[in-house]
Amino acid sequence: MKTLTKLLATIFMALLCLDCFSQMSVTSYSIYSLGINTSQNKMISGELKIFANRPIDNLIMETDMFYNFKPRAYHRFSVGVGINFGPFYGFDHINAITIPAQLEIFPLQKFKKLSLLLELTPEFIIESDINIRSLWGIRYTFGELKE
Repeated sequence: MKTLTKLLATIFMALLCLDCFSQMSVTSYSIYSLGINTSQNKMISGELKIFANRPIDNLIMETDMFYNFKPRAYHRFSVGVGINFGPFYGFDHINAITIPAQLEIFPLQKFKKLSLLLELTPEFIIESDINIRSLWGIRYTFGELKE
């Protein structure tokens, strides 16, 4: 535990020293999850989901890397691969390998920072069967969006 605390303190201090710009998004997946994304304007983006509707001991996180297809006027499509894990179960506890497909819809053309998100994800659960998860949510993007 002391090693983990030192590692997190080192990462925090390093982040304070960096001067960088990043476009980020925050997504609320109904009542199931909260997501933080990197810029979808680039071809490759990332997302960290926290499934926080459970006790802290059973908290589940998921990291995903997405390939973003060229955005259209009213929507954007992304497909990726990810790892679903329990951070408090141990360092090597992986729940599932995921292949998320996201459709982001821009209902307000004058305000594209706010969008609706639909996700369909096959989950290849370790030591179990395949599950298909569906999530829907609302995403807000900070920073400038490319048209």
